[in-house]
Amino acid sequence: MLRYALTIFTSAFLLFQVQPIIGRFILPWFGGGPSIWTSCMLFFQAALLGGYLYSHLLCAKLPVRSQAWVHLAFLAVSVLLLPIAPDETWKPLPDQSPLARILLVLIATVGGPYFVLASTGPLMQKWFSQTSPDRSPYRLYALSNIGSLLALLSYPFVIEPRFTLQQQSVSWTSLYVVFACFAAWCAAGLLKHDAVPIPEDDAARQATLESSMPQKPGWFGVFLWLILSACGSAMLLATTNQLCIDVATVPFLWILPLSLYLMTFIICFDRPQWYDRRAFGMLLMACGPLAGWAISSGPDLELAKQVVIFSAALFACCMAVHGELVHSRPDPRYLTLFYLVISAGGVLGGLFVAILATNLFTGYWEFQISLVACCVFALIAACRQRVWDVAPSSDFWTWTGGALATLIAAIAFLWMPHHESLDAIDEIALFGGFGSLIFLGLIAVGTRSERSVSAWTWCGSAALPIGWMVAWGSWRTPDVMTAGLGMQFAAISITAWGVARFVLWGLRRFSEPRQSGLIRVAIVMYAMILLALAHQQHVVTAAQAWTMLLVGLGSVLAEWVITKRRSPDRSSLGIWYWAPLLSLVAIMGYGFWDTLDSNSYGAVHRSRNFYGVLNVDYVPARDDDESPTPAKFRLEHGQIQHGFQYDDEDWKREPTTYYGRASGLGLAIETVRERKQTDQSIHVGVVGLGTGTIAAYGKANDDFRFYEINPAVQELSGRFFTYLQDSAARTNVCIGDARIVMERELRENQSQQFDVLAIDAFSSDAIPVHLLTTECAEIYRQHLAEDGILAIHISNRFLDLGPVVRGLADSLGWQSIRVSNDKDESSGVYSSTWVLLTQNAEVADQLQRNESFEAWEQDETILHWSDDYSGLWNLLSL
Repeated sequence: MLRYALTIFTSAFLLFQVQPIIGRFILPWFGGGPSIWTSCMLFFQAALLGGYLYSHLLCAKLPVRSQAWVHLAFLAVSVLLLPIAPDETWKPLPDQSPLARILLVLIATVGGPYFVLASTGPLMQKWFSQTSPDRSPYRLYALSNIGSLLALLSYPFVIEPRFTLQQQSVSWTSLYVVFACFAAWCAAGLLKHDAVPIPEDDAARQATLESSMPQKPGWFGVFLWLILSACGSAMLLATTNQLCIDVATVPFLWILPLSLYLMTFIICFDRPQWYDRRAFGMLLMACGPLAGWAISSGPDLELAKQVVIFSAALFACCMAVHGELVHSRPDPRYLTLFYLVISAGGVLGGLFVAILATNLFTGYWEFQISLVACCVFALIAACRQRVWDVAPSSDFWTWTGGALATLIAAIAFLWMPHHESLDAIDEIALFGGFGSLIFLGLIAVGTRSERSVSAWTWCGSAALPIGWMVAWGSWRTPDVMTAGLGMQFAAISITAWGVARFVLWGLRRFSEPRQSGLIRVAIVMYAMILLALAHQQHVVTAAQAWTMLLVGLGSVLAEWVITKRRSPDRSSLGIWYWAPLLSLVAIMGYGFWDTLDSNSYGAVHRSRNFYGVLNVDYVPARDDDESPTPAKFRLEHGQIQHGFQYDDEDWKREPTTYYGRASGLGLAIETVRERKQTDQSIHVGVVGLGTGTIAAYGKANDDFRFYEINPAVQELSGRFFTYLQDSAARTNVCIGDARIVMERELRENQSQQFDVLAIDAFSSDAIPVHLLTTECAEIYRQHLAEDGILAIHISNRFLDLGPVVRGLADSLGWQSIRVSNDKDESSGVYSSTWVLLTQNAEVADQLQRNESFEAWEQDETILHWSDDYSGLWNLLSL
């Protein structure tokens, strides 16, 4: 057992440790967008499928000794392919598909070792089941998930901050050699086991076992394995996209969803009894509408709430689909087939998000589709096992009644009157902690549903969430949780629990069929209360609430009528179970569709490619007396405006949004012009094209050079916006990642000697980390004139980039000047913050004399980002 445990644990650790390592290597090469990680995950899932297929065919087609020798050969070849660090010759080429290039890089660097690691789990478990047929191999699967989770959690907190990428690569390579030795040890043990003759009694027993081989899984069962796995995989990648598009593509935001995904595997496979359909079904029904609300709120919702809500939805969905997977798992004889189908489903989910969604959709819609799909197929899997035939537990449902009453009291007394006065972190801790403790109590009661739940379990499960709410509220928000309000909330909650316990005592006086009927009536009543609350908070419309209510009541009535007309020996159809749930999912899906439809209002163009989502809206003229403005075309990248242009001859050549004449960029260009002779032109470089607004500053004989990674942006800048065509300056657009293009120019001795170099390459609010490192700052320095200005746009909803830009100035030995301007609706200028870096003391003094100058605080942090490390924790504005 030890050799198999060590091998599987080490392989799982390496398997998931290499993902962020190689992702960090190639992230700067392809623009730093969320699609890079999605592409990496597609490769990893495909390689995992290849490894599972190899192990399945190896075990199915070859005798035991041949399996060992073949795998030893693969181990030897994989060691020869080390190390894994990619050479810079693999950087992207012009006009090449970034997805294809990423896959080629990964195949050439980690393809061989990853393939062997991917095959290890199912292969070693199969070997273990052959050498120890009386022991279950499924615990080894849970052990592999623990190793994977440890690898993921250790990377952002231990590995990344302390080791350079090259050191990480060398360490991983060394540990891989250790893993190869462990795997060879297992193969040697298998050879010895196979060489031992089987006694006659054991041979007879083996023949008996083979004759009683369990029935092979049917096609529909295999299809459900495939589709449930695909739903979980798609939900993982869709959630990762949802988080990364507005912050940054960094390891932590890759690892958080992947860790939750793995946790569901660990829980479901190692402790199947912890998956309670009732509890996780209610969690999923709560998280679905919450996720819909978060999506409809858009960029106005705080980052902390987005992370919590989307992560909770991912956890609920994956628990549902993986829990149903475990309930339908086959006999260990079909172990490799089971894992092979699960892996194939993971690849299908990856293909859907990485390729199909990118090419078929014009927005980030895969999250909504994946969430609805998880609900639908988890419900189908549950119905296939006829879960409604199980008598409802009076302990569970009466406890649930007390919990829901307490939750309603918390919402009515605290959230509804005071949520606007609570900080996001306090609101999450207060209600998130309260809800988590209630849910854990629900699980505790659910795992004891077959026997009477003790009074201690009741009291503890009830007291913990109430105590948390009162204690945290009194400590952090005493102005909200006053002593009187705390006592009222505790009294109402304790009364609710007491009533629930009294109801339970009364229910036990009835027969089991009568108990079931009363419980179902109570569930309908609670559903009515929750629907009323949801309608009051505008979560659902009146029509949706009435629809769900009528479907629920109608399905119960239909089930009663059909049962009366059928013979007693025929089983229930379960209409009362699946019809209301299916209607809820349908209404949730309609809500998602309605949100998407409303977001497309006024759109004249919507497109999506590898680099993100682009929307062009036409905004009609505004004729109010205070600030009339002409009609305009507006560009949105993700959820953030990236410029607009007025559809008016008198206004169309004016710089707007974050690039107004009072902005830091406007100040930089004005300062450069003042220092030059009147007959001299200026040379301006811009990283990030957008609508081309900055070209409005161009005059005759000026040169404006734009670097843009997304070809679709260049197309839109000429199709709907005319800044480039209208500019008096010579304009040039270079397609490709700015850092790679500028490096190539330096190698060709083509330093641009910019007077101003503006860095504004944001996608939505996500930042391209590789453009803000000290290594990249050196590239900027070589492209700037001696008295040139490096202008970096740092306006951001979620991150304070000031410390990082000060770190760039510190690494270059330059001065940094922060400039902020206010919003001016009359001219279409938005408030913005720029930091201007220069090595020329006279230029710095001139910039600091401007009224928009903001001095740095003496104790403000200075952070030095590098290609090896870029941490976001100190920058987050939650």
